[in-house]
Amino acid sequence: MRTSRSFELTHRAMALMLVALVATSFPGCRTWIPRAPQRPGMTASDWAAISLEKPVGELVAGKPNQPAEIATVSHFESLGQRSPPTADEFDQLTPWQLSLDEAIQLALGNSQVIRDQGGRVLSYPDMVRTTLDPAMLRNDPNLGLDASLSAFDTQFQSSFVWNGDGNSVNSAFSNGQFGVFSQPETLARLGVGRILHSGTQVSIGGIGGYDEELAGGLYAAYGAEVRHPLMRGSGTEINEIAGPLAKPGVYRGIRIAQIDHQQVTLEVEQAVSELVRDVSIVYWELFFAYQDLEAKRTAMENTRQAWQLEQQRVEQRVSPPDVEAVARQQFYSAEAAVRNAICGTVPGQTGVYNVELQLRTLLGLPACDDRLIQPIGPPLQAPIRFDWHESDALAQGSRIELRKQQAVIAKRVLEIKAAKNLQRPQLDFIGQYRRLADDPTNDTELFDSALQGWQVGVDYSRPVANRRENAAVRHAQLQLQRERAIAEEQRRQISAQLRTTFIDLDRAYGTMNSMAKSREASMVRLAAQSQRHAAGDIQVEDVLEAQIRATKAETEFQRSVVDYNLAFIKVHHARGTLMQAMGVGFGQPTYDECRFALNSASVFARPENLDNNVTGTRIASPSASQRKAMPQPGTFR
Repeated sequence: MRTSRSFELTHRAMALMLVALVATSFPGCRTWIPRAPQRPGMTASDWAAISLEKPVGELVAGKPNQPAEIATVSHFESLGQRSPPTADEFDQLTPWQLSLDEAIQLALGNSQVIRDQGGRVLSYPDMVRTTLDPAMLRNDPNLGLDASLSAFDTQFQSSFVWNGDGNSVNSAFSNGQFGVFSQPETLARLGVGRILHSGTQVSIGGIGGYDEELAGGLYAAYGAEVRHPLMRGSGTEINEIAGPLAKPGVYRGIRIAQIDHQQVTLEVEQAVSELVRDVSIVYWELFFAYQDLEAKRTAMENTRQAWQLEQQRVEQRVSPPDVEAVARQQFYSAEAAVRNAICGTVPGQTGVYNVELQLRTLLGLPACDDRLIQPIGPPLQAPIRFDWHESDALAQGSRIELRKQQAVIAKRVLEIKAAKNLQRPQLDFIGQYRRLADDPTNDTELFDSALQGWQVGVDYSRPVANRRENAAVRHAQLQLQRERAIAEEQRRQISAQLRTTFIDLDRAYGTMNSMAKSREASMVRLAAQSQRHAAGDIQVEDVLEAQIRATKAETEFQRSVVDYNLAFIKVHHARGTLMQAMGVGFGQPTYDECRFALNSASVFARPENLDNNVTGTRIASPSASQRKAMPQPGTFR
């Protein structure tokens, strides 16, 4: 009875627990808690407190019958970033004056994941480069440097076996033919072996046991074996290329692993170079956004003055009301243009806020805080000319794309050597030695040296048709031919890109000079029309037209200045000298990361911080250790 009563209570308890679980599994707005934090700095307990205090819908849209402004008071501000700024808050944000060198330093310091403008980290995270990639490949258990070297590691083997019947037969050594013994009642084995870099396999070991019937008690034996390849797999070079256990088409030697590691390092360097280029481009785009905003603010102020003057004339009955409406319409259009210049428009992705957010993303900064990045330092406006022949030679030897391709070609050459070696027969020299140890408790030698001796010989084998090995050689040769053709096409493409950047640099400089003269002329016209309008000699439409022309000329001039600096950056990128021009090199290395840092001032640094020269710029020279891994810097003329 007690047992059935306990079973009944247990059954009821389980039923109640099941009902409780089902009841709590239904979703409800007041009981929902996210499985993981959804914002930086927020824990699951923070989410629980918010969800218990308010329904989820109220956090976004507010309670019914309440204005929308109340819903913007969020619980998230104390836990995460501030809300995005509005156009009216532009002047309330703290300006953060940032030089290009400081921006690059921030980007390099915050880029364990190397960012790009495309945002591939969301769409294609597996394609994103990080500073951990070289270390990851180095420690890959199948393809890394240590994995390749592990084939030459010393192997230790041991075993201890106890057998009660004493009738089984077993070899004395698992990896060496040292003799055949009757299985003793107790057997212990111990041995070491390794493969040398020349391909030679060596092993040494011994066995010991206790057999009362056969050996009369304790006994021991030891031996050694050497196997040296004479044809296939022979030599240090081939074993370092393909590895001692190579198969046709599968080459995992230390030299192949080193080239693979070099390729990954070059890919990281290329990603860093593209990051430096993107930061520089977005930095100057932000500079233009500020200049464009300043021009539109000036236009709005000029339009305000014209509108106020027309208002006074309407009150004095000197001008009709419709003329004042023209000035008023122009003012509000200018005000809208200022708002767009601050926030930007979605199709064009312009505006200070939009471009500043792009720069923040590249620098690894929070999307919103109480500061607003403001570029400082004048852009380059001096005439700069590069020598074509020098630039083309630098591009052919410095572009990371070509350096990566040269590494691939070097790998294909080694693969051909390995494939040709595997075509050869397997001919090995074999030497073995075995000996029974003396019994310290008995002067009589066991079996009278019957199982003591040595053996020397050769072992030969090969496939009759050798089809797989021949196909591997042909495949490796075709791969080498393909990679060389790709390298030649890359050289042509690089020369074409360099030519395009040279033309664009010359165009940008000429356009900048022309737009400077256009801006000067528009300002003269605006000043004259403003004086005539103040004197009442012309209509307001004339001065408004002059203001529009002046604003357009100012914006186009600032655009041409930025385009000239962007063309300068693109020339350095096409030459393969952008990293040196921006003063970027390898930083303090660590075991896990491949670091880059701003080692010297860039060409955009303030002239007073640089050596005195004609253009106020220079190209930073890397250290001796960096020259081995990075292209040599050049000078521009």
